[in-house]
Amino acid sequence: MINLNFSIGYPFSNRFEIVASTSKLLTKYKAVEANIYRTATIIKLSLTYTIKRDHAGLQLEVGLFGYECELNFYDTRHWNYTTHYWE
Repeated sequence: MINLNFSIGYPFSNRFEIVASTSKLLTKYKAVEANIYRTATIIKLSLTYTIKRDHAGLQLEVGLFGYECELNFYDTRHWNYTTHYWE
């Protein structure tokens, strides 16, 4: 897993609202999801890459002055930790 995060938020607000959300299945097991949120974030940069776990993939988040955009490329399957293979 790779996880890089930088975030500065406004501590006196708990605002969270989904502005737009969409998802699409690209192949049998790969999907993409895009979301836009209104939040209390002043600035945010986040990159997460995972393998061999449930819904593994790449997630990128960028936020500026109360709005965040999230892009997620992921596997729709679940990881079986006993057999070390996708279910």
